[in-house]
Amino acid sequence: MRKVGLLLLLAALLAVPAMGQDEYPKAEVFGGFSYVRSGGVNYPGWAASVAANFHKNVGVVGDFAGFYKSVDVGLPEKVKASAYEFMFGPRLSVRGEKATGFVHVLFGGINGRAGYQGVSASLTYFGMAFGGGVDVNVSKHVAIRVAQLDVVTGRIEGTWARDFRYEGGVVFKFGGK
Repeated sequence: MRKVGLLLLLAALLAVPAMGQDEYPKAEVFGGFSYVRSGGVNYPGWAASVAANFHKNVGVVGDFAGFYKSVDVGLPEKVKASAYEFMFGPRLSVRGEKATGFVHVLFGGINGRAGYQGVSASLTYFGMAFGGGVDVNVSKHVAIRVAQLDVVTGRIEGTWARDFRYEGGVVFKFGGK
């Protein structure tokens, strides 16, 4: 897990060669596609986040995602499964004229649900995400999140699970000088 974090930080630093900017957005809103691999099953879904920046390199973020899948487990009908993540934490950014690289550590919860023929079960548990990504600027107020890669861990009934998550989409930037 440490190697993934170090590689993401290195990629963020290399992706942003110009560091002399004093101008930065006070808030960033992201929306897009998300994909997670959990328990050998691929789950597509959506992702959204809101970041408040206190300095050009330091901010806090609220990160939210939802994943959905119908899983064939050998029963007459597929089991419908979903998961919702809600996490918060600090974000460190390296801003340049053409791109912004970032790393973050997020803490919060994950809610997993499964249903079959009208019977459903739900479980909410502690979750964490470690990772980062790169946003490529399209204009002063819009960027494309090319990739956000995270290792998502959660403690389910005494056992730690580890999943990998990709997110990509559009970032809207507000405020700044």
